[in-house]
Amino acid sequence: MEWEIVNLDMEFKVDASVETVFNAWTEPSLFKQWFMTSETTNEVAKNQLEVNGDWEIIDVREGTAYRAIGTYIDIVAPYKLMFSFKMPQFSDLEDIITVEFIDLQGEAQVKFNQGIKVPIDDSLDDDAVEKEKAVTKSTTEEGYVSMFRRLKQICEQ
Repeated sequence: MEWEIVNLDMEFKVDASVETVFNAWTEPSLFKQWFMTSETTNEVAKNQLEVNGDWEIIDVREGTAYRAIGTYIDIVAPYKLMFSFKMPQFSDLEDIITVEFIDLQGEAQVKFNQGIKVPIDDSLDDDAVEKEKAVTKSTTEEGYVSMFRRLKQICEQ
């Protein structure tokens, strides 16, 4: 299968320490409340927080299970996470996510990047490929805006 990478870059601030925000990304009891799931729909939230350790989330909505999985590539606690991301029920393609946490003295700046692998149908012309990439980026970003809003609420309590 052919694919092209679209980079999704997002940046936001959280009124909490970098340690608090890092923990919200890495503690299953916290990330099950916002990352690809919610506390009410989460069935599985687990991780092995070490390089080459795996993480998994299973979210069940309206009887359908959505599974997100990956492997940690780099961890510099509490300043950086890099991990793979895949939802096998939709695609075998695996993205890479990098999250940096910058200490702004009581506030954390979060820099997020996902290299999204967009499957490309050989029959599409260049305009259609660009449109497909733009739609994928836009819908993915919309999902993260909602998730990051919840992350902020959790960290700023």
